[in-house]
Amino acid sequence: MKIDLKWLKMHPQENKKFHLEAIGEDELLKELGGRFIAPVKVELLMSNNHRVLAGQGRVQTLLELTCSRCLTELQFPVNSEFSMNLVDIAYRDEFMADEDEIILADQDILDIKPWVEAAIFINLPLNPLCNADCKGICSGCGVNRNLAECRCKEEEIDPRWTKLKNLS
Repeated sequence: MKIDLKWLKMHPQENKKFHLEAIGEDELLKELGGRFIAPVKVELLMSNNHRVLAGQGRVQTLLELTCSRCLTELQFPVNSEFSMNLVDIAYRDEFMADEDEIILADQDILDIKPWVEAAIFINLPLNPLCNADCKGICSGCGVNRNLAECRCKEEEIDPRWTKLKNLS
């Protein structure tokens, strides 16, 4: 996802909107067991504030993830915002104090893919759930307890442990 900043760099106090759309790379979500099921759409407004090019963007897409309790597939919408501040490399000495917040740009073409990917990852849940009341899978018989009753028999408990059963 690349944007051309040449026109904006030559026009101080101007803005430029970018509308981008691309197919999401499933490799990005491979370790999470997810995949993209809709294109990644990006709306980005870049402003030339003399020496700083400031950007405000929004990322939208739809992901397929796996529920962490019952292992069924679920759809997860992403609607996340991101921002960026770019400075031409010729002015790097003036902005060294704000190094963490400023990106030095030495070309007119900028690949915004790292910001888009970060905006997607920030939005991902640590433990995706198909719904808040998901009952998960029975550890004994393996049945999805959202779809069927567990077939496990309650074993008779040693009377010495019955007090512990009441704690849960």
